[in-house]
Amino acid sequence: MDDFLFADFLDGPAAYAAAQAYWQARLAFLSGQCAPYLRTAFANGQPFADGNPIVNLADRSAGKAARIVQQCPREYGPGYTSFEQAIELADGGGHPRPAREKIIVLTLTQAAAQKAEAELRAWFAPA
Repeated sequence: MDDFLFADFLDGPAAYAAAQAYWQARLAFLSGQCAPYLRTAFANGQPFADGNPIVNLADRSAGKAARIVQQCPREYGPGYTSFEQAIELADGGGHPRPAREKIIVLTLTQAAAQKAEAELRAWFAPA
């Protein structure tokens, strides 16, 4: 049986915040290099809180971005996949420029978190 972490993350604001805090702590090594690039709340400020994304990071100077989509294990069971796609990121002046995005879709286990962290370390490593 898989040992899912934060299996109840969609059950309320406190559970969702705990899952987000887990990812923020796990990916703290990117805090000086990356910043969020996607909106995660409606216009009225209410968070989406749907796991897409649970975390998002962009290194605008390198033209790279990444997001983790965390899925509910009760609905999806164990899973992990990642892929890349072309996107546009706004530069410092608000002008769009071509970039690459890594998307990781998972149900959260310790093994999945380790794999995602390793992928993001490699993805954002200086060339």
